[in-house]
Amino acid sequence: MFEAQTFDDIMDRMLARVTADIDTREGSVIYNALAPAAAELAKSYIWLDTVLELVFSDTAQGEFLDRRAAEAGIERTPATKAVRAGEFTAGITIPPGSRFFVDNLYFQYTGDGTLECETAGEAGNAGISGQNLLPLDTIPGLEKAVMRDILIPGREEEDDNSLRARYFTRVRREAVSANKQHYKQWAEEVDGVGRAKIFPLWNGAGTVKVVITNANLEPASDILIKKVKDYIDPDEGQGEGQAPIGAAVTVESAVWKEIEISASVLPELNSSIDDVKAEIEKGVLNLFKKMAFEENTVRLSQINNIVYNSASVSDYADIKMNGAAENLVLSDVEIPKLKEVTILEQTR
Repeated sequence: MFEAQTFDDIMDRMLARVTADIDTREGSVIYNALAPAAAELAKSYIWLDTVLELVFSDTAQGEFLDRRAAEAGIERTPATKAVRAGEFTAGITIPPGSRFFVDNLYFQYTGDGTLECETAGEAGNAGISGQNLLPLDTIPGLEKAVMRDILIPGREEEDDNSLRARYFTRVRREAVSANKQHYKQWAEEVDGVGRAKIFPLWNGAGTVKVVITNANLEPASDILIKKVKDYIDPDEGQGEGQAPIGAAVTVESAVWKEIEISASVLPELNSSIDDVKAEIEKGVLNLFKKMAFEENTVRLSQINNIVYNSASVSDYADIKMNGAAENLVLSDVEIPKLKEVTILEQTR
């Protein structure tokens, strides 16, 4: 908005007000006297441009977006802690709050028999399944303590884009009166939930099915499913949660759709088949994560683009998904999972 308010433009206007009998050339007394003020004014216009961007919700960032969202009753979702399963000596009682250590991470044993990471964020999602846990408290009879799978992934603090999207949903009143968007909003408010799909009237009048992924956009655990159910509709139809009276809510997990990718590839001179495979796998995994519960069709053209744009690929042909050179349609509750990438090397 103030792009034209540069130092030179401001100086030109200031010098134009000086009488013609005074030397205004660069380096003159009057020029040197006005230059510092012009520089400060130019800097002020730059800050004014920045301020205008920070007060509008479509361009605000950080704490300024927080303050704008707070006007609509929305707060940035803080980082959440990972919850994992543990395997312990059978028959012993572990007091809730008991602490365990593994791989520079501390975990607390919770009342429902799981382990919660003390560090918020994605740190607790580390690949430590199968590692032995070191108890920091004396627990009589404990001979075995092993870390197991992630039940609820930890998640970093909500970023600006996600907060902005929730703000727009609220102020544009897309989620109101228990409509589909409202159920989606409720489900995704629960710590550990990534995305949700809503199926109204799926089993007759008053029924609503909510299908969720975890924060890593993977199928949800039973614990996470229960958390969502308890938040939305703990006592079916009674209106004790977020859902209105009379609504019978069922919560289920998304399911994997395993996909195999195959292609015939000519690597670049300085690249190996392993380089090609690793690069294609990375691109496909990123694609599948973006698609989860957003698109229902994995298009062959998308896989072609990944292979075509791979730096390690010189030429390619015969790309297939699950053995067929065609698009792959997912069901409403499926999310794509890369099972395997098979690369056949072309000869030069």
